[in-house]
Amino acid sequence: MLTVLLSLLVAAGAVGASAYLRIKREAAAAPPNTPTTSAVPQGPVTCRVEPCSVMLATIIGSTKIELIADAGARSGRLRIGDDRLIEATITGRGAVLTPKSLHCTVGTLSACMIRGDVDGNAMIGEVVVGRSGKWSATGQQYLATGGYLSLANVRGDGAPEVVAVQRGYFAQVFTLDGAEIGCTAVVNKPDKLPGWPTVHPADNQLRKPCP
Repeated sequence: MLTVLLSLLVAAGAVGASAYLRIKREAAAAPPNTPTTSAVPQGPVTCRVEPCSVMLATIIGSTKIELIADAGARSGRLRIGDDRLIEATITGRGAVLTPKSLHCTVGTLSACMIRGDVDGNAMIGEVVVGRSGKWSATGQQYLATGGYLSLANVRGDGAPEVVAVQRGYFAQVFTLDGAEIGCTAVVNKPDKLPGWPTVHPADNQLRKPCP
């Protein structure tokens, strides 16, 4: 099933691990202040398949952001403020949402990643970005085979990058518009990656081509 899923992701423009998955694609700050998070938000829930629930909520500035999952957590959307809804596309690729599926960062460009588990041994994520109160999806999907997929300010410019750990193990870093920046050196255990358990390589630790 994972092989079929990967072929679909390639067709959709997703990026996977270069060596482990034989995929090479161009594909995306965690500043000192971080958004506050609550697992029990207030207000009505918007969904398509009942019963649905708000799996996680966070506040960026004065804007509440909620990850809403339908029954079975196999489809969902991001509700931004009172009326902005952005569909999660990763669920169409088999991703299952969990209470850890939403991760947001605040910076000159704020961003939220929606991520989900696939087949029990991989993760897929997508990013929604916000500036001056306007939020939009980037249209990119990211695949991690090493159990870690998140956002981090690798370049120190106030905007986050996508960090995907691939089996091997190495961290693959992308810009938010999907371009591959580079990868860390391969290690034999993920806990040897920079910053583990919050993987955060420095820009000068990245090299190309990736493994």
